[in-house]
Amino acid sequence: MKNNTQTFDEKTQAKIDKLTAEYTDKSRSRSQRQEAFRELARVRYFADPRPSISVRKQAIYNAAIWFLDALVFGCITFAKKEMNEGLGNAFSIVLFSAMMITVLFVVAAERKYKKEPDDELSLNSKKRASELAGFTMIIIAAAVGMLVFTILEKSFTLNSDNWLGLFCTVVFLYSFLDKLFFVIIEGKDTAEAEEDE
Repeated sequence: MKNNTQTFDEKTQAKIDKLTAEYTDKSRSRSQRQEAFRELARVRYFADPRPSISVRKQAIYNAAIWFLDALVFGCITFAKKEMNEGLGNAFSIVLFSAMMITVLFVVAAERKYKKEPDDELSLNSKKRASELAGFTMIIIAAAVGMLVFTILEKSFTLNSDNWLGLFCTVVFLYSFLDKLFFVIIEGKDTAEAEEDE
């Protein structure tokens, strides 16, 4: 069995141990621990021999996973009755299994690369993306609420299974929008930074 544990030279390992101790030291301030954590990520990144993957490309992969998850749970929640007619629960099972296989495949592919640590620009882009995703989800939640309580009132029952399906769909959709907005903002900010140089 292949051992995936990373090994570093003595100098690098000593620095990692020092930064880990600083990061886990609760007597230090929050900002000091955050700085130690960021420095630890940079040290591990440069010592890792695997090919690198950018923060933006990570977000693209994650956006694809979250979109697939939202789509599957949305279909199972809102169209379960129609999809399962004549098939029992077969369609839902196949759909969910396909989602899990795809997620595992993407995660396995990501493990081949070392992840680029966040810089100030990407951290700012993530903050803006989260704000936009939250605002967008408020609009989507209002639209879905109107759909459920008006158009789908007779065909859609809010039982425990559907509540769980709705919750998972909302969480996955928010995560997708968060990554999508980050990809857009980061691409725009990177292009502007390159033009300034």
